[in-house]
Amino acid sequence: MEVFKKHYVAIIGGSISGSEAANLLAKNGFRVVVFEMNKLPYGKIEDGLPSWHISLRDRQQKEIDKKLNQENIRFVPFTKIGNDIPFKDLVENWGFSAVILANGAWQDRTLSIEGINKFKNKGLIYQNDFIYWFNHKHEPDYNGLKFQIEDNAIVVGGGLASLDVVKIFMIELVKEKLKSKFNIDEDIFTLEKKGIDKVLLNHNINFNQLGINGVTLVYRRNAEDMPLKSPRDESVESLLKAKKVSGKLLNNYLEKYKFKFKPLSIPLDYVEENEKFKGLVLQKVMLYNGRIVPIENETEILYSNMLVSSIGSIPEKIEGLEYDYASLKMKEYTDYHVFGYNNVFAVGNAVTGRGNIQESKQHGKQITKQIIDDHLTEDAFEKWLVNLNDTIKTNVSKNIDSIINKIKNRDIQPDDIIQRIIDKTQELNDKNGYIDYASWIAKHTPVRLETLIKNNKA
Repeated sequence: MEVFKKHYVAIIGGSISGSEAANLLAKNGFRVVVFEMNKLPYGKIEDGLPSWHISLRDRQQKEIDKKLNQENIRFVPFTKIGNDIPFKDLVENWGFSAVILANGAWQDRTLSIEGINKFKNKGLIYQNDFIYWFNHKHEPDYNGLKFQIEDNAIVVGGGLASLDVVKIFMIELVKEKLKSKFNIDEDIFTLEKKGIDKVLLNHNINFNQLGINGVTLVYRRNAEDMPLKSPRDESVESLLKAKKVSGKLLNNYLEKYKFKFKPLSIPLDYVEENEKFKGLVLQKVMLYNGRIVPIENETEILYSNMLVSSIGSIPEKIEGLEYDYASLKMKEYTDYHVFGYNNVFAVGNAVTGRGNIQESKQHGKQITKQIIDDHLTEDAFEKWLVNLNDTIKTNVSKNIDSIINKIKNRDIQPDDIIQRIIDKTQELNDKNGYIDYASWIAKHTPVRLETLIKNNKA
C-alpha cells in the first residue's frame, strides 16, 4: 500500500465508471486525480435523465460523492482533456503512472441526412442538448441553449431516451395549454407520474379541449422491435417474449402521454422553405428476415417546424487516440488496455462507445416485468438503473484489478514528479476557485425545480 502511494493515476471523467475506478484505486492505496469536464461529476445522472427522477438522481449522486470525497483523490473540475490539457501532454509529460479513460458518451450521433445539420438549433435539435436545457432552464443563472417547445414536432429514435423526449414535449405542451386556456397550474412531476388523462380528469377537461395535435415518434422498425426489453437469452422463446413486452411498454406510453407513433419509417430527406426546416421526408420500409428493406416509391412527408434526433450518443473522440468507428481501439485480447499506449486504459462507455445504456449488452440488466407494468415509474426505474449501475461497477472493478496488476510493478515515481502533479492540479483548481470537494459540490449544485415549486406553494 505504501509503495502504491508513489503512483499517481489520472482518471478522465468522474461519473459512474470514473468514480468507481477512483474509489477502487484509492482503497488500494493509489493516489488519484479525477479530471471532470463539467462543474459536477454526475454525468447523465444530472444532465441526461429528465429532472422528474428526483429520488434516483439524489441517491446516485450521493454515492458518487462518497466515492470521490476521499483523501487519496484530487478532484479537478471544469477541465476538459483534449481542450484544456492536450491528451498526449497529460500522458507523456505530467508523470502519471497510468491514465484511465472513463469519459461518458455525450456526442449525439449525427442524423444521416445530407445537409440537415444546417438547421441545428434552428429547427433541428439533438437529444443531449434538449435534455440538458429541459433539466436546467428553470435555473436563474442558466445561459445555455434555449428551445421553444412546438406542437406537431417530430422525434426520430426508438429507445428509452427517445421516449423521454416525447414525454417532455407532451408534458410541456399540456402544461402550457392548461395555463393559457384554463388558468390551471400543473407541474411536470404530477403530469409525468399520473399521466395526462388522469390530470385532465381531475379538472373535468378532456384532451381534445386543449387543441394539441401531438408529437410523432418515428421508428425504423415495429413497436415490438424497440430495445425496451432485453431477452433473457438468445432462444426464440426469450426473443419473442422480449418483443411482446416492448410492444406493451410502448402502448402504455402512448396511452399515458398521448403522442403518436410511426413505425417502419426512416428519414430520407427534409422539406425546406425560405431557408427554414419545414418537414421530414420518410422512406417507408419493411422487415425481411430481420433486415430493413426500403419499399420502392413509397415515401411520406411529415410537416413540422421542429425535429429532434434521438438516435443515441457516443463518446467524443480525443485527439491522440485511435478509434474503431465510435469505440476506442483496444489492444488485442483486452477490453481495457488502449491501443498505442502502455499506460492508458479505459472503462465504461469509453470502451463500449455507447451512451444509450439501455442498449449495452455488456452492462445491461434485464428490465423486469414490474418495470414494464409500472410504465417505468420512479421506484421501478430506480431499481432498474441501480441494478444496471451495479453491473457497470462490477465490470469496472474487474478491469481495475487488471489495471492495478499492470501498474504495481512499474518503477515508482520520484518525489519531484509527484510534487509536479500536485502543483499542476492545484494551479487548475486555484484558477477555478476550487478548495475542497464538499464545498465545491454544495456551491455548484443547481437549485432544483422541485424546490422552487415547493417554495412557490408555501
